[in-house]
Amino acid sequence: MHEKSLLTLEYPKILAKVAGEAAFSASKELVLALEPTPNIDEARRRLAYTTEASNLLDLHTDTGVRGAHDIRPFLARAARDGVLTPSDLLEVMETVRSSLFVARQLEKLDAEVFPLLHALGAAIPQRPRIAQRIEETISDEGAVLDTASPALRKIRFDLRGANQRLQERLRTLVNEFGHALQDPIITIRNDRYVIPVKAENRSQVRGIVHDQSSSGATVFVEPMVVVELNNRIRELQIEERQEIERILRVLSHEIGLEHDALQAAVELLAEFDLHMAKARYSRLTRSNAPRLNDSGRIDLRNARHPLLTGKVVPTNFHLGRDFFMVVITGPNTGGKTVALKTVGLLTLMAQAGMHIPADYDSEVAVFADIFADIGDEQSIEQSLSTFSSHLSRIIEILRRVQDEKQRGALEIRGKLSETLTKQNEQQRANVLVLLDELGAGTDPSEGSALARAILTYLLERYVTTVATTHYSELKAFAHEQPNVVNASVEFNVETLSPTYKLSIGLPGRSNALAIANRLGLDTSIIERAREFLGSAGVRMESLLEGLQTERKSLEDERYRTSMERVEAEYQRKQLEEERYKLEEQRVRILNEARAQARRELDEIQTALAKIKIDAQRPSISREHLSNARQIAHRLEEKVIAVPEAQRPRQRTQEAELSPEELNRPLQIGDMVRVLNFGQNAELLGVSADRNEAEVQMGAMRFRVNIDNIERVSKRKAKETEQSAPSIVAPRYEDRPAVDLQLDMRGWRVEHALEELETYLNDAALAGMGSVRIVHGKGTGALRAAVREQLQHHPLVKSFASAPANEGGDGVTIVKLSA
Repeated sequence: MHEKSLLTLEYPKILAKVAGEAAFSASKELVLALEPTPNIDEARRRLAYTTEASNLLDLHTDTGVRGAHDIRPFLARAARDGVLTPSDLLEVMETVRSSLFVARQLEKLDAEVFPLLHALGAAIPQRPRIAQRIEETISDEGAVLDTASPALRKIRFDLRGANQRLQERLRTLVNEFGHALQDPIITIRNDRYVIPVKAENRSQVRGIVHDQSSSGATVFVEPMVVVELNNRIRELQIEERQEIERILRVLSHEIGLEHDALQAAVELLAEFDLHMAKARYSRLTRSNAPRLNDSGRIDLRNARHPLLTGKVVPTNFHLGRDFFMVVITGPNTGGKTVALKTVGLLTLMAQAGMHIPADYDSEVAVFADIFADIGDEQSIEQSLSTFSSHLSRIIEILRRVQDEKQRGALEIRGKLSETLTKQNEQQRANVLVLLDELGAGTDPSEGSALARAILTYLLERYVTTVATTHYSELKAFAHEQPNVVNASVEFNVETLSPTYKLSIGLPGRSNALAIANRLGLDTSIIERAREFLGSAGVRMESLLEGLQTERKSLEDERYRTSMERVEAEYQRKQLEEERYKLEEQRVRILNEARAQARRELDEIQTALAKIKIDAQRPSISREHLSNARQIAHRLEEKVIAVPEAQRPRQRTQEAELSPEELNRPLQIGDMVRVLNFGQNAELLGVSADRNEAEVQMGAMRFRVNIDNIERVSKRKAKETEQSAPSIVAPRYEDRPAVDLQLDMRGWRVEHALEELETYLNDAALAGMGSVRIVHGKGTGALRAAVREQLQHHPLVKSFASAPANEGGDGVTIVKLSA
């Protein structure tokens, strides 16, 4: 890639921010060395790694390399038979442990969901024996342990014993010569134990003088009686040091033998951390993975420059289908340069495998090279003016484009829009050129002519180009030439401020006269300026003003229409829900009434049977028989008064069944109709008390009340499935599949709550028991709003944060009411 253009588009600043998310120096080096690739397959592979890493963060927020270090210099020293220090060995141990943790975590991932990271984990060499050996040898504080070897254990045991004997002898001497000592203490000078003796009492203590105080009043004497004990301690200390050096040398040699495997582990850990750093930066900037193509198409939706802070107005930009050159006009500080840089920088980020701060359905082309002339590079030493500095860079860009054409290295792969000619398909160069303030810094007429010539040169070579300018002549050029389109950044004349909104297809106005009028310039001066501008210029400005007004009206109308459509859709859903509830209520009331009528009928029939039995007794009196007949007559009238069992509107299948089938008990495999859904299902079983039945309706299995189903013939069931009724109760199969989770990260609170309401309704109607709401952590505002709505929602039984390994406070698990 063109180095100057990378700097111009501030690509290194993006790398620096991503490097700030890396965990150790080796991965930071990889990030800072990351270059955009011109190969679309490699770019897609890099993006896939970033996407998998982002999904992994959703599952395990604490995923990382955990204390890894760049131990490659230590490995090189060990491979050359060098000796590593205990602190070096601790870093080696921590890195080996990190490689073990990452490898095992990645190998546990689903290979179908995380194919790249799973393969990366399988490739990391695992050397647990190295970590174990270091752990057995070096303490956490960096000291060699007594257990490192039997010899070291014995030496230190002897050393502690010698020290103890020396201390006891010295304490005896302190007590014996207390009057001759400056202080009754034991100290060390030149690694020898000594006692502080007053200078005037030096002759009273026989021994070797090792030091004296700065005043000369105290001399530090090693008594002769402890010289041999001190010598023994020094001998043991030397033996200890030699044994420690031997242990470190052996351990370093073992590490040197594993040089290649451990170096590969460090490099793969760095690669993994690179992908995780890109994923973390993607979350910070609320970015998404774009679609990639090698056909020169760019379609950025609600794109934001990642280095801008505060309230950023998103940009919508597209080219490569009906045109491949865009000329942007508009006022200064209106956002032309930001739009230009956004297109270039987001293209570089996508080719480097980073997500871009734009909507998920954005699309970016992969170019072989990107050239940018943005900003002013005046040079006093080289006597370069603004115009000269711009022109020098443009000359370099045009030369590079021509060289690429001649080598034939840049060819488009894939079909272009039908509006482009066959010659275009054959000759179009796969490069992106970004030119800011083309032709500025010199005489306007000459600058305009030169700018038009440069654009014509690029147009004839079919180079994808985005240019900004103030020249009105270039507006006409873009309007007249095929494959070129005007664009503009809008300006609010009322507030005298830019809106930073980019409009494709509409040239920008200068707004100079309108601004002057708004600021209060004398009207006569403005009218005189219009006369000097000429009738053609006035007509052009009037035409542009009319086009902008008409376009704004159309946008306002489109917005009102969309809002009305949303409102109508909401009302439709509400009416559907009400209709479903009313239909369920109607069927339930009918079923309850029918059940009550059946119970009363059974009581009456039982009473009649009892009366008939009593009437047949030979001992019954005539009076009792007359009374029984009267009671039976009244009961028969009640039987006639019991209404026929009501049937929901959907029950039309009984005529299709024979009397034997109607009276036969329900059996497994029978086709039944679930009345409150108005749908056919297969009977899977009946409870022991015959109060509930288990049915299979499409892909769903659930239990229903036995009074809520009726047997239907298989032929009628098939006919019912082929011809849906005009009005039906709620049917699950009519509804689209509902996802197990709703991801609302990056959404506005109002939009998120609307989508949450629709999602919970759909999930409840689909019979789902629980769902996941992914809102992220961030400032906590979205999470608080979501949980406030869940707190009072009639469909929600309970909710709680997800476990730490499944998103923690960034995910809410919602249990729905049955």
